[in-house]
Amino acid sequence: MHLSELNHPNQLHGLSTPELEAIARQIRERHLEVVSTSGGHLGPGLGVVELTLALYQTLDLDHDKVVWDVGHQAYPHKLVTGRYKSFDSLRQKDGVAGYLKRCESRFDHFGAGHASTSISAALGMALARDRRGEDFKCVAVIGDGALTGGMALEAINHAGHLPTTKLLVVLNDNDMSISPPVGALSTYLNRMRLSPPLQFLQGNAEEAIKHLPFLHGELPTELKTLKESMKRLAVPKVGAVFEELGFTYIGPIDGHDIAGMVRTFEQAHRTEGPVLVHVATTKGKGYAYAEADQVGYHAQSAFDLATGKAYPSSKPKPPSYSKVFGQTLVKLCEQDPTVVGITAAMATGTGLDLLEKALPDQYFDVGIAEQHAVTMAAGMACEGLKPVVAIYSTFLQRAFDQLIHDVGIQNLPVTFVLDRAGLVGADGPTHQGQYDISYFRAIPNFTVMAPKDEAELQRMLVTSIHHSGPCALRIPRGEGEGVPLAEEGFEPLQIGRGELLTDGDDLLIVAYGAMVAPAMATAGLLQEQGVRAAVINARFLRPLDEALILPMAQRIGKVVTMEEGALAGGFGAAVVEILVDHDVLVPVLRIGIPDVLVDHASPDQSKQSLGLTPPQMADRILERFAAVLPSQRTGAAQPVAV
Repeated sequence: MHLSELNHPNQLHGLSTPELEAIARQIRERHLEVVSTSGGHLGPGLGVVELTLALYQTLDLDHDKVVWDVGHQAYPHKLVTGRYKSFDSLRQKDGVAGYLKRCESRFDHFGAGHASTSISAALGMALARDRRGEDFKCVAVIGDGALTGGMALEAINHAGHLPTTKLLVVLNDNDMSISPPVGALSTYLNRMRLSPPLQFLQGNAEEAIKHLPFLHGELPTELKTLKESMKRLAVPKVGAVFEELGFTYIGPIDGHDIAGMVRTFEQAHRTEGPVLVHVATTKGKGYAYAEADQVGYHAQSAFDLATGKAYPSSKPKPPSYSKVFGQTLVKLCEQDPTVVGITAAMATGTGLDLLEKALPDQYFDVGIAEQHAVTMAAGMACEGLKPVVAIYSTFLQRAFDQLIHDVGIQNLPVTFVLDRAGLVGADGPTHQGQYDISYFRAIPNFTVMAPKDEAELQRMLVTSIHHSGPCALRIPRGEGEGVPLAEEGFEPLQIGRGELLTDGDDLLIVAYGAMVAPAMATAGLLQEQGVRAAVINARFLRPLDEALILPMAQRIGKVVTMEEGALAGGFGAAVVEILVDHDVLVPVLRIGIPDVLVDHASPDQSKQSLGLTPPQMADRILERFAAVLPSQRTGAAQPVAV
């Protein structure tokens, strides 16, 4: 059977190990072919090919449920569930999603783009199954990295106290530096410990002892202790932890031995109660470059398969916002040893890998534990440090309570840098950074800001670090505007003061962060239509520059707000509120992301579909204010730079 013939995972049933190994090779070939062309997550999927095939050979996917944690390790799952032919469209507009989506396939039992959710979801499915009196298997596949998330540990704690609830957790452990040895001895011990004869003898011996006349049906404490001690002899140290938490532990087993995994999964399905199978895999398996650099090849843009190198850009690009942030933070840390950087398992993505290399003593990575990162930073601030917490906008949502309770209410000087704020492209709705403006508006004591370019980012970072209270600044994904950068002596900004970029009498545009450059381009297009627009770079969301915005809104009488975030409770809403509060009752057009989920596509495609390109925004403005804007102004002057 060829991989292209697989439309249903149950077609894997009955295939021999050599046949499954042949399909595994085809999965890797297809995976590498597509990701090298269009980009995507590489290492995670390559590491679970055999695991996927072995697991699915022991399940009936018409009934059984599998929850893949995060989803970027589920590319092999997509390839064996009928998406082989459409896989070329991976992460492209209207194509196959980079994560699991319930609406994409009936085999995507739970969608997620954030880590550590799988065990909770699978346990919920198992409890619903039992309540309805149904009979199907529930499996959660979770990586060792995702296991650092508190939610996963909470789910394990709960499941371990449900001894009659059948749940299988597959721990995909691809970090061999912390894994116990994989070999015949551990396989033998697990097989022996869980074999039906041994289970039978153990249970019957216990019952026989209990019924001795002088014991009155109770097993003595000494014998209970001896029983548990003997049991521990057959469990590796890491497994003893899960056993203490109420799971039956099996492992570690070789995650690239299909036959061995099939036997193990079948054994696990026969075991009552919650079971954890510990599978040791190699991230990037089958592609030498990905195996050698497991961090760098976690995800890749388009690259040359033969060399493993990304295709060079056709023209030089400005440095990314993340890189400018990382470089600036390193300089600030060098100047002040009380400044420290904190990340939640995203050092490379946020630019903090530069700090890790330069000043490792001032760098902290807490794993996939955003809540802990926020409160740990709060504790550091209590003791005089100046923590800078760099977390993607979409992931910081997970620590909303800690932002309020542990930082905001206590007014602690912690700086938050929200990377990937706004539209992020191919990762889709779970990763769009469109909500942070709205939720930060409500948190007490926070100063909230966004730079118009990378040079302003430098100034905002030093402003935040020197401020006596909590600050948050959002930066977009991708390269900056290409403006000159300061090497040192970064000049702080006056908190709450915006910037008038151009003046005009016909329209006031108030833009925030990444929308400032598009606002200027829009003003230029309006100028061609005879409309002179004033443009304000707001800089600050909290506090807004009322002294700048209110009199200009009153004088001009027509206001447009622009933001790359959700309109509901967003920046435009904040501007409307101050206008109403001060009885400046003028018409306002708010431009931003409406109440929709933004699906996977390139950022430019997303902006086009949302009407956020300068030509589209100019047309909307002309349509909205058609009755009050001059249709044409002959010989109109260019906007005046301020």
